[in-house]
Amino acid sequence: MAIARKITLLYGGIFSFSLLIISLFMILNITAIQQQTIRRELTATISNIENYLRQGNSLSNDALQGLLDNKYVEVSIYSQEEKVYYYSHFGEGPFFTQSNEFNLQGSNVYFVKEEELAAQKQRAFAEKGFKINVQKEDPENCTEYILENSKRQQLMLISTVMPSKKSFYRVDVFKSIGLNTNFLRGFIIKLGTVDFIGIFCAFLIGRYISRRMLQPVEAIRSAAERITIEDLSQRIETEGPEDEMKELTVTFNSMIDRLESSFQRQNQFVSDASHELRTPISVIQGYANLINRWGKSDPDILQESIDSILGETEHMSALIRKLLFLAKGDQNRMLVQKKFVSLNEIAGEIVKELEILEVPREIIFEEKDRVEIWGDPDLIKQLLWIHAENALKYTKDGGLITVRVWKDKKNAYVSVSDNGVGISQQHLPRIFDRFYRVDQSRNKGISGTGLGLSIAKWIADSHFGYISVESKKGEGTTFMNAFALCGNSKKDGGKKNSQ
Repeated sequence: MAIARKITLLYGGIFSFSLLIISLFMILNITAIQQQTIRRELTATISNIENYLRQGNSLSNDALQGLLDNKYVEVSIYSQEEKVYYYSHFGEGPFFTQSNEFNLQGSNVYFVKEEELAAQKQRAFAEKGFKINVQKEDPENCTEYILENSKRQQLMLISTVMPSKKSFYRVDVFKSIGLNTNFLRGFIIKLGTVDFIGIFCAFLIGRYISRRMLQPVEAIRSAAERITIEDLSQRIETEGPEDEMKELTVTFNSMIDRLESSFQRQNQFVSDASHELRTPISVIQGYANLINRWGKSDPDILQESIDSILGETEHMSALIRKLLFLAKGDQNRMLVQKKFVSLNEIAGEIVKELEILEVPREIIFEEKDRVEIWGDPDLIKQLLWIHAENALKYTKDGGLITVRVWKDKKNAYVSVSDNGVGISQQHLPRIFDRFYRVDQSRNKGISGTGLGLSIAKWIADSHFGYISVESKKGEGTTFMNAFALCGNSKKDGGKKNSQ
């Protein structure tokens, strides 16, 4: 089942269930609702009578009938001053209060105690065949009774006392609360109609809401169908309110951006790797053909071919080793064994190895501070050797190579500088890309794979450090490597050590 249909059914079902529960509650409590309605009618009648008497008007049966808003409400008023009962009765029904005989044992009943008055009323009701089911005292000097006879007919009576000029009036207002079949039928029909309309509207609204809510999801689905490896340019519009759906859309677009960038890097990597491997293979194949044609009988051609084949084989071997290194790093399978190491000692070893090579360059080692870091000594040495190799390649004979070690309050630094050919500013942002090599005039006659600085960056990242480069064309280059000091990096290094 579609999500939109599920949401529609869920929304409509919950609303319909709630509406039906409310309707059932109203039907089951219709007596209480009816009693509340009758109570309001009786209270309104008492207010009308009280306002009429306050204006100094005289009571009569005709005047009393004119004060009634509802023809089913009946009133019995006893005037203590006049010793007279006034009645108002509309409709049919043998109610005991219509009779002048119902005077609660005479006029002196209004001067007895409340307990005696209640007992006398209960006896008077019993004589007329009624019993008191409920009796409530109202704060406004009113007493409410729910009476029931042997035929289970009920009525509500509110009794109160109103002052007159010389005495008081005893007012009894009452109405039958027997459930009317026509009223119940009409009430249920109206309630059922309202429920049907409400449920129908609930499902329509639920359908509209579900479709509106799922529009971003549908857009994501459509975009996902259009996206292929050959076309990762599809994106979803991010207009709309700032809600979870917009966050989902932004996240999806961000994911596609990363995938597109990853595929581009992968395609570039495959292309560059193929190019780097194709060149030595072509050279090997060419010399193999040369040996096959003339080298078997010519020792000079044979030796030249063998030397070239060995050189290209070594180049391919170095390239494959670096590719495997980066592949393991990308998959977090490279073992990084960290411990306390002296940056001075590692840098000193690099300087000694450069001196052993007896290259015609001047090597200077500057130690401003004694520095210890938390890292893998082999990887740190590999990082510095990559910079040293580049310095040797791009510095002419008689040039200067300087290795420096120092620190500040937070970080340890080691740099490798040269005064060689330098790097132009337009190439600096890309020198850490895999297989990226600066213009051919800089690389002419210089071997390399274009992976060294990529490996150096990975090593620095794995030690939570960074590499910065300063270079000017024709003036030289400085690679500065920054690492956190032991106190700042031990905790992070310990986490990385488990890789």
